[in-house]
Amino acid sequence: MQELTLETALRLAVIGQELLIAAIFLAGSGSRSARISGALLLLSIAGYLINSDPVLRAAVPALLPLVVLLAIIVPYCLWLFARAVFEAPWRNSWLVAGFGAIALLSWVVFVFDFSVAVSLRSTANTVNHVTALIVVAHALWLTGKGRPDDLVEARRRFRVLFISLVAAQVTAVLVVEMLLGRAPPPGWLSLGNVLVIAGLTFGLAIPLLRPDPAFFAPAPGTVPSDVTPGDTTLRAAETVLEQKLMGAMKEGAYRETRLTIRALAERLGVPEHRLRRLINGHLGFRNFSAFLNSFRIAEAKSQLADPERVRLPVLTIALDLGYASLGPFNRAFKAMTGVTPTEYRQVAIRQKGAGIE
Repeated sequence: MQELTLETALRLAVIGQELLIAAIFLAGSGSRSARISGALLLLSIAGYLINSDPVLRAAVPALLPLVVLLAIIVPYCLWLFARAVFEAPWRNSWLVAGFGAIALLSWVVFVFDFSVAVSLRSTANTVNHVTALIVVAHALWLTGKGRPDDLVEARRRFRVLFISLVAAQVTAVLVVEMLLGRAPPPGWLSLGNVLVIAGLTFGLAIPLLRPDPAFFAPAPGTVPSDVTPGDTTLRAAETVLEQKLMGAMKEGAYRETRLTIRALAERLGVPEHRLRRLINGHLGFRNFSAFLNSFRIAEAKSQLADPERVRLPVLTIALDLGYASLGPFNRAFKAMTGVTPTEYRQVAIRQKGAGIE
């Protein structure tokens, strides 16, 4: 049996930390997708720590297939976790199937390492690492792209931490592995990698495990066409801001294409952070796009149900309401009503024709 080194002992401590946080995270509050993807990310990192240490690999021969699989899917779990936490829309579900297929094929090649040609192993390793880099880059892009729309202040800060630390670490590991190939990394580099993972795990666990249900809770999805303030403790200045905001919405500010919260704040003459705090903390919206959609979809439903506008194209309605194209309008409408605009119009017009209100 190989001697237990300081690095291996540190790996065991970090693995224990990963498993403990995964269990707490899985049993915690928040959306199911965020809890499952977060726990899976932590488990996959634990698998990577075992797989990259010869002593630990030798200690669990029966679990090696599972350990290898977990090590392979770290970047994909990171991607899934980013999408769940930051509530990124799932527009291309085929991406999940494609990434899953590449990870599975790589796993098969690595598990049956001695049964395949060297060239095939090398190709599989390159394809897996390149795909993983693309996945991490996409997670970075989603994280940065969604920040201006995010109204949850704690999550906005977490986006910066996520981009600057986690993805950077995963990217560095992937690049080094590609450069080294099957050769083991230098001892100092391996130890440094474990220390960074330990620090990241502990550092990221702090914001993730805080008892803050708003961080992970799903968007309320309510339509404030006739908003009634529920917080009677608003300061006078915030009450005035709410009145100005609702006045701007009644005037049709939400119909402006590509309206941002910064532009709306400038229009109202207030700091952006105050407007974010009001829309999130008082009105209950987690994303600015959800706030706009609540007004846009409410008006869309009214227009679609109007017999006088039955020949008005759905695209025209979408463009008039501030959507840049039909796709985002259809997705937002179905997310809030459960049906497409065309289906909603057919039912609404039929009910009005039958005298059903």
